[in-house]
Amino acid sequence: MRTTEHALDLVAGKPTLVSRAAGIVGVLTAVWRQHRSRRQIARLHDLDDRQLLDMGLKRQDLNEALTSAFFEDPSSYLTRASRNRANLFYRGMRHD
Repeated sequence: MRTTEHALDLVAGKPTLVSRAAGIVGVLTAVWRQHRSRRQIARLHDLDDRQLLDMGLKRQDLNEALTSAFFEDPSSYLTRASRNRANLFYRGMRHD
């Protein structure tokens, strides 16, 4: 099938078998990635508070990331929390 024909099928609203399969695979991949991220964040609980603070995190950040909505990416929450804490540190407003 040509690319233009495939694009016309998508615009026309007729999902092909390939596009449906790609959608299902995409959803399953996203669910697996979320599950794997949550498992890895749960392993961060084994670290002590000083080690977490070295990464710019607090235990509260881990708990909030794990209790976030299922389809929300918990690792992006931890990245934002760490960056915000680093910005506060470099501005001289350290909050330990």
